[in-house]
Amino acid sequence: MAEAESMLLIAIDFGTSFTGYCFQFVKSKQIRQPKWGLEHGYNTPKTPTCILFDAEGKFLKFGYDAIMNYTRQIRKNEAKKLYLFDNFKMELYGKELHRDLEITAKNGGKMKAMKVFSESLKYMKEHALEMIGKHTSDMTFFASDATWVLTVPAIWSAAAKQFMREAAIEAGLVTQSEPERLIVALEPEAASVWCKQLPYDHFINEILKDAEKIEQAPGTQYMVVDCGGGTIDITVHEVVEHGRLKELHKASGNNMGGQTVDKNFKSFLREIFSNEIFDKFEENHPHELQKLMFEFLNCKCYDGNTLIPCPCSLQKLAEKEKDIEAYFKGSSDADWESESILLYGEKMRSLHDESLKAIENQINEILKKQHLNITYLFLVGGFALSPHVQKFVKEKFGLKCKVLCPVDAQLAVLNGAVTFGMMPNVVESRISVFTYGISEGQLFDAFKHKGKSKYVNKDGVEFCSGCFHCLVKKDESVSFSETKTYSFSPVERDQKDMQFSFYCTESKTPEFVDEQGMKMVGSFSVPMPNILKGGYRTVKLEVRFGSTEMKATATDADSGETTSVKLDFMCS
Repeated sequence: MAEAESMLLIAIDFGTSFTGYCFQFVKSKQIRQPKWGLEHGYNTPKTPTCILFDAEGKFLKFGYDAIMNYTRQIRKNEAKKLYLFDNFKMELYGKELHRDLEITAKNGGKMKAMKVFSESLKYMKEHALEMIGKHTSDMTFFASDATWVLTVPAIWSAAAKQFMREAAIEAGLVTQSEPERLIVALEPEAASVWCKQLPYDHFINEILKDAEKIEQAPGTQYMVVDCGGGTIDITVHEVVEHGRLKELHKASGNNMGGQTVDKNFKSFLREIFSNEIFDKFEENHPHELQKLMFEFLNCKCYDGNTLIPCPCSLQKLAEKEKDIEAYFKGSSDADWESESILLYGEKMRSLHDESLKAIENQINEILKKQHLNITYLFLVGGFALSPHVQKFVKEKFGLKCKVLCPVDAQLAVLNGAVTFGMMPNVVESRISVFTYGISEGQLFDAFKHKGKSKYVNKDGVEFCSGCFHCLVKKDESVSFSETKTYSFSPVERDQKDMQFSFYCTESKTPEFVDEQGMKMVGSFSVPMPNILKGGYRTVKLEVRFGSTEMKATATDADSGETTSVKLDFMCS
């Protein structure tokens, strides 16, 4: 099994706007990925993150196929029976997550988010295995033959990352018994791994002179700004020995990615044509709206004035009210030309303002840190290909560090994910986002524990229960392979088990587990059957914090009884 697992890596970049995958055989240096939408007149490295279910909730189509199928049903007036979900990745951002969370489809119907995500991943899994078979003389591959890498935004909560792992298990990428075959990679970390090994000539309009590759210069500090459709995700790394990385600042970011510009463009069209006209267009012609937004996506990659073909249906709806040219009279932002909307460069730039300001604020917050000496700033992600983003970041930060954008910026996360899968410990240390600890009983202090519950054991010793014993502090650097070990003794001489309850908080100085913002993330009990030594017994607690999945193991020193738990960040 280990041999089969090690021969193939498959990485899935589940994006807000677009989703794609690539694969690599371990013995080959070539990273391969499919082209999408060829049968529909497109040729893109990813497919839209859209999924379609029938009236009974059965999966039908994903990506371009989902959009086209839904459009055909609209023409037959059958679409309201179908469940279409698009851009649903952001449903996991900034929310309290639980396994029964429901999200809303285009028809207003609801479905469990776990099903929507797992069916999407299942489709990508099956597409990938079929594609790999075609590249290997029709050999049959199974999910268990591969190690899978699934990328998630670094700024997502621990619960959202766990949600994606559980969705991947439900999709059949891996089984519960072999969780190590699924690597959950943070998107900017994957991009960082890719950027650091790029040759000097793989960046847009720039040449690196100091070293052929960043990874060949230990001590170099750099920032990766991953500009995706939904999120702006930022991480800061330092190159250490053997090309490995050390995280210098905890991942940060916001939800002001490229779709913020798309949203502003739609608002602008509403200003031009009216809400009533655009509502009819949006409801009755989703395929043409999608095509319009694809055209706009391409236009975001150019500077200056740009022509955006106007969909026929939108034009016809508008002309029912008045002549099409009349909508643009007196506008300094756009004009009508050759059946297209001529969007002036200044207006295109202003559609970016909201997102650019958010990017600036986020980068400034990091650069304020005294201990950082950042040499390079890498712009990656599809939104990074916008000349407005590149120009803005270079103007604001070009004097502080060298701003670089890879030629294949939109594929940096996906390509980096495969590289990350080859060496999952490439990031040798990370900054802890939370303070982690356990609940424990401490000797009662009348001053310190005033107002707290008191527990008196059988020997008459007073304890305060519910005290917070810190294991790792927020902003503390934790090694990837580091396992922290702690020893605890029982409160009662005849105690036959010891309960461990784990908590996390954003506070750096918590004292009690009932404080505001404290979240319980796991618990278990370890048997202590041998009571001959009374209170002079110990339980060894080992906790691994540095990897993407945190695990705790407790062992009774006398009996050798062991219990483990993976910290659970999902609401029950």
